[in-house]
Amino acid sequence: MKKSLIFFLFFLLTCPSIGLSAWFKLFSSQTADLYLDTSSIKREDNSLFFSQLVNYKVKQSNGMLSLITFSEVNCRNLSIRDIKYFTYKNKMGKGKNFYSGKPKKNWKNTKKGTSVYFLNEVLCDRVLK
Repeated sequence: MKKSLIFFLFFLLTCPSIGLSAWFKLFSSQTADLYLDTSSIKREDNSLFFSQLVNYKVKQSNGMLSLITFSEVNCRNLSIRDIKYFTYKNKMGKGKNFYSGKPKKNWKNTKKGTSVYFLNEVLCDRVLK
């Protein structure tokens, strides 16, 4: 997975037209696929903002098949928090959002060696203003 993330970030930074692309698949698990919206990545000082899509392989108990989160990473310590959620009954964020609550926006620390930590580290290191 680390090799594919490095390749993706190299490609993103060397080919400006990739910013027009849609979802880039980061990895798959038994339960879901995780995508990153390359056109959503923005940096503001020591914060990085981007959208992720979780595409579930099986419908969740609330009827959800996909979830989009808009997240903020603190590049000083690589913690992350979700700013917005969007839930969908169709794959790939298609259809109407049915989430009606508000995320708590609490910061979550990431553990070194995890995929979240690695992604945050690479994005914070490579994405410039």
